[in-house]
Formats: sequence, C-alpha cells, structure tokens
Amino acid sequence: MYCRYCGTHNSEEARECAQCGEFLYQMPDSPYSAPQQSGKAVASLICSLAGLFMCFFVGQIIGLVLGYGAKREIEASRGRLTGEGLAAAGIIIGWVGIGIDGLLVLIWLIALFAFAAMPAAGM
Repeated sequence: MYCRYCGTHNSEEARECAQCGEFLYQMPDSPYSAPQQSGKAVASLICSLAGLFMCFFVGQIIGLVLGYGAKREIEASRGRLTGEGLAAAGIIIGWVGIGIDGLLVLIWLIALFAFAAMPAAGM
C-alpha cells in the first residue's frame, strides 16, 4: 500500500507510513451526528406568538405554514432534525389565534351594525 502523503510503499498490514508516520487508513466519518433544531419549527412558534399580539391573522397564517412545513421536514430527516414540539406548539397557537381573531372581528361587526341601526339621539 502506498502512502497518500509521501508515496512510500508500505506493507498491507501497516497502519502508519514507515516514512512520514501518517495514518494509511483514514477513519470514515460517523454517519451519526447530533440532531439539529429545525429553524422552521422555531420560526413557526415565534410567528404564531407574534400574531397573537401584533399582526393578527398574518402572523398566525405564517406560523401555520411554517409549522406544517417543519413537521414534514422533521419526519423526512430521519432523526437529523428535532423540534416536533415547537412545530406542534406553533400550529396550535396559530389555530387558536385565528379563532380568537375571528371572534374579535365578529364581535366588532355585530357592534358596528348594532350602532348603525340605532336611531340618532336628539334628531
């Protein structure tokens, strides 16, 4: 076997080059690496929470899209990505926020029509 660093011929059983001392066999990279947090899952939770307080329907819709996308991405990663709980929380908060926002819009419309139907006082 020839050393890939200095070109010296070594015996087949040798682990290190007799000339330069470099390892003849490079250890393969481990196919197992630490799982990473899904960025979409984190963004889903943040957008859904922001939608509760600031951008109403827009934040929740973005949170839902990112949450469902993160769940698909995590399932397809075969354990390389984590964050299922964050994605689920983003989805749940998104749907709850849409429900609350819808209820507020409904109450506002009822109040608007109720006040519009009232006769003007003093006229």
